[in-house]
Amino acid sequence: MNTEITTTEETFQPDYAGLQSYLDYVQKRRSIRKLTSGPVPDETIRGIVEAGRWSPSSANSQPTRIVIVKERHKELWDFIESTLKQNLQGEQLQRALNRLPGYRSGVFTLVFYEDSAVADNPPFPGGQERWKNFSAQALGIAQANVWNAIAAAGLAASNQHINLQIEEELRDFLGVPATWRSYSIFPVGYADETPEEGSRHPHEEVIFYEQGPAA
Repeated sequence: MNTEITTTEETFQPDYAGLQSYLDYVQKRRSIRKLTSGPVPDETIRGIVEAGRWSPSSANSQPTRIVIVKERHKELWDFIESTLKQNLQGEQLQRALNRLPGYRSGVFTLVFYEDSAVADNPPFPGGQERWKNFSAQALGIAQANVWNAIAAAGLAASNQHINLQIEEELRDFLGVPATWRSYSIFPVGYADETPEEGSRHPHEEVIFYEQGPAA
């Protein structure tokens, strides 16, 4: 009795068109500090922050928290201005105040937090500092994914850290838990300035191809 054994090899083809589409958004993303308002549906905002919610994290710990400020967007930036005037002075204050009108003119603001209840409690012994590093990586990935999603939606943003200068006051304004540590703030809207052409170091200066063991 002859038994014929056959194998079927599946051919996998990478989705180069999908890759190019994604790279277009990555390369389109810019730091836009002068914003203008316009209609942005709530489902679009929800889709943008979903990019953060689905971002990877070590042990799926998910330390990222994102607060969406839309209804109180202008009130938020008025509050930030008045609080900065109390906390800063001189050139540092003036530099911050000069940029606020561009943020206030946007549509909504995203405030990123790290939940210390996650970031400070490693699931394995002796891993406190390493675990904090893993949490920081998760926050960075979430911010990048959200920023690329903003660009994909045809909107603009910049990654700001004014929040770190008014952390406690901002916590009270937003009513967030004491375990949340302020991380960064994204004012979002439509671009009201033309950014400079994007530039990066040449591919060969950044990317290195491993060629196997040395002879």
